[in-house]
Amino acid sequence: MEKFLTVLRFHLKEGLSGKGFIITAAVLFAAIFGYFGFTHYFGNDEKMTVYVSNQSTGYSFDTSGEKADFADVKEITDDKVEGIKKQVKDGNADALIIVSGSGDAPKVDYYFRRMVDFQVLGLINSVMQPQYLNTVISENKLDPAVAGSLLTPVKIEEIALKKTESLGLVYFFLFLMYMFIIMFGNTVSLSIAGEKTSRVMEIMITKVKPVTMMYAKIIAAMVSGLIQIGMVALAYGVAKMLGWTSGELEIFGMPLDLSVLNPKIFLFLSLFFVLGYFVYALLFASITSVISRMEDIGSIIFPVSILLMGAFLLGMKTMLDPNATIVLVSSYIPFFSPMVVFSRIVLGEAGLVEIFLSIAVLLAAIVVLSYVANRIYAKGVMRYSGKTNLADIVKMVKNAEM
Repeated sequence: MEKFLTVLRFHLKEGLSGKGFIITAAVLFAAIFGYFGFTHYFGNDEKMTVYVSNQSTGYSFDTSGEKADFADVKEITDDKVEGIKKQVKDGNADALIIVSGSGDAPKVDYYFRRMVDFQVLGLINSVMQPQYLNTVISENKLDPAVAGSLLTPVKIEEIALKKTESLGLVYFFLFLMYMFIIMFGNTVSLSIAGEKTSRVMEIMITKVKPVTMMYAKIIAAMVSGLIQIGMVALAYGVAKMLGWTSGELEIFGMPLDLSVLNPKIFLFLSLFFVLGYFVYALLFASITSVISRMEDIGSIIFPVSILLMGAFLLGMKTMLDPNATIVLVSSYIPFFSPMVVFSRIVLGEAGLVEIFLSIAVLLAAIVVLSYVANRIYAKGVMRYSGKTNLADIVKMVKNAEM
């Protein structure tokens, strides 16, 4: 135990004092804190700039009676149209609307840079559709009441039995967990590969058992990840104390319901990060121990990285359909369950039985993976004879002594 603690303290000191860790922690805190600060002071003030050129003799584009709070609508003369088109193309203006035609139906051209804005489309319809309707009614001598009844949309009352305003949070925490697991898993791999290829391992192995060094590296990197999660919680806590977390927030168009954030969420985030990290760190450590050259590290950890990416994609699937069959099955597959179950917890879909059963499966998987990883690592760190295939790894598991 004394040797383990010595190695652990060494790797903790090395990891926590490194420039990469300090910069990551500072950037993470600044990004979260800065996001809340920016949305608090500037998020609601930004409006679109929409220009309108009315070249029609029978129709107008009067927005005085329409709700256009999201944009500043400015009317321009015909001679300025080409200049405004260039501004929209260059990103200096958001939209240009040209109304033309003097016949039965108006012609409306909507110019935008890359993507259609549905608020602008809604504004165009709300302004132009009533005018077109009045024209058709008068020309065909229809009863306005009958025409209005035919065009009245069926009233649909939207009643959500379960709110899904946590999608933005789920996406953010999913990405956070994915990023930290792959980042600190790679840290373990690089540390092992560096010591082995530089032959430092041959000196260290005479003082400390290989498996002791492996777990010291894994736990040291795990502590670094938990501290980074703590930086996220700290940034949110400071922003909340300053009153910056109120109001409607979004991330990539998905709502951020901060009301669900509480210590329990960060506790589950930390718990599933630790369990998921241990599953993948054991894989990263064991397979990296068999390589003989630093150049082979990318190819050897690629399958594990793909597996982790699959877990992230299943987490995204959980956002769309948290009770899909593939999601429910993945809740009990150790490689996928940390992200899937945590997402279902944030969405309020996971029951206590499901959570504890998933945790039990994860713990059992970690025990099995530890047994396999210990045996591979004990033999692999002293193996320098070319490439190692699957048959060699199976022999390591069967024959290694710890």
